[in-house]
Amino acid sequence: MSDQSRNRNEEKHGQGGAGKRLEKKASQSLSPQEARKQKERLIMIAMLVLAAVMSVAAAVVVLYSRWVKKPVLPPPGPGPSAPVESGGPLDPSAEPTLGFDAVEPKVGGERKSEDIFTILIFGSDVASGLTDTMMVATYDVTNQKATVMSLPRDTLINSSARPNINAKKLNAVYNVYGQGEDGIQALKTEVSELVGFAPDFYVRIDWELVGEMVDAIGGVWFDNPYHMEYYDPSQNLNIYQPKGYRQIFGDDAMQIVRWRKNNPGVSGGGGGSDIDRLKVQHLFLKAVLEQTLQIQNLFRIGQLIDLFNSRVESDLDVEGMLWFAQSAVFGGLKVDDVEFCTMPHGYSSYYQFGRDWDFVYPAQGELLTVINEKLNPFVEQVTIRQLDLMSPVGDGSLRSSTGRLADPGLGEVPVRETPEPEESEALESDPLESGEPAESDPLESGDPMQSGPVESGQPVESDAVPKESDQTGQAQDSQPPEGGPDAGDGAADGA
Repeated sequence: MSDQSRNRNEEKHGQGGAGKRLEKKASQSLSPQEARKQKERLIMIAMLVLAAVMSVAAAVVVLYSRWVKKPVLPPPGPGPSAPVESGGPLDPSAEPTLGFDAVEPKVGGERKSEDIFTILIFGSDVASGLTDTMMVATYDVTNQKATVMSLPRDTLINSSARPNINAKKLNAVYNVYGQGEDGIQALKTEVSELVGFAPDFYVRIDWELVGEMVDAIGGVWFDNPYHMEYYDPSQNLNIYQPKGYRQIFGDDAMQIVRWRKNNPGVSGGGGGSDIDRLKVQHLFLKAVLEQTLQIQNLFRIGQLIDLFNSRVESDLDVEGMLWFAQSAVFGGLKVDDVEFCTMPHGYSSYYQFGRDWDFVYPAQGELLTVINEKLNPFVEQVTIRQLDLMSPVGDGSLRSSTGRLADPGLGEVPVRETPEPEESEALESDPLESGEPAESDPLESGDPMQSGPVESGQPVESDAVPKESDQTGQAQDSQPPEGGPDAGDGAADGA
């Protein structure tokens, strides 16, 4: 083939191939009308997808608003005002008194942050009605910080409750005022006398909640600091928890939070005081909190709601509790952001009905620091003039920081009974003074069983009397007040 023929052939094929490709592309292009229709179809599909997404979102919002709702704060209390004169007459009745005012109203007004809340948490014993677990919690949702302060159950309060010092302890308030709504309001009022502000909400928990909640979140890994072994059939307590790190479930959890001491002869326990129990509870609650804050527990919301409805009494509804829960989980609250502490305190006793009654009293300076730095939700600072704190005096009497005692008798110096010497002691001393042998007097008196102790009217088995007195704490010849001087001690001494 000549060069000329080859060039014509290539030119023919080259033009023909390009033309066919152009024709093919031209045949795939849409007309303006077709392009407009295709665009409309795409828009329609996008709108349908968007509508479906919006429907799902609306359903989520409805469920969210149904199950999660920000709590509404109670109406604000009175703001700062002039001090109230404390020289008014006291209520002379023997009924419990909460009606007299503290020196100044409680703090209120502007809060430290937009969303900061305070809650009184307590658990009452079914048998005794005593509230042996009481805590004041402040949760700053805005800054994701929380403080939980335990109030020792034996904290002495300014009360005229009868019959003895045990009835004037913080754990007796709920019971003294008949439990129910009256008991709750009385307890909130007394707590406000200790912290200077009224808690926004209260939560009364059933002990069974602890174990059931631990089961609901799949158990809790906990390093038990003590070997715990305590049996008390009268309180239906059967506690056995070995020391060490392991996974804890329902019944084990209840045993740990209720334990205070071991039975006599069992080693490995703590000091046996209520404060030791509070320390263990704080450690365990931190472990529970760490597990609860895991996001997978949000999918157990139905089970948790059922638990709250059956085991919790509160003026905070379930929706509000869930709001706190989701605020903590999605807000990034960590265990290290939650501080557990116990009210700064001291120990003392008061002599009454022939015995010393132990109690706990607030350490005023340290308590004020904890309140204002960690618990007080208001900008206004709490001062000692807004608290009603009991404390001992060196002469054995008691006083209130308000200068007024609901039971004026507590301000008097207790008179301790001095035991009179037994007649037998005087008879035994006569021979020594006369210089005669000590053995001669019993021989002269005949039967030794008819000696001085019988003539003095004391029982022959005299050793049993001090033993019983040590247990009841009351002299044998004194008349106990109504309910007995040891009213409430049974539950207080239990685990």
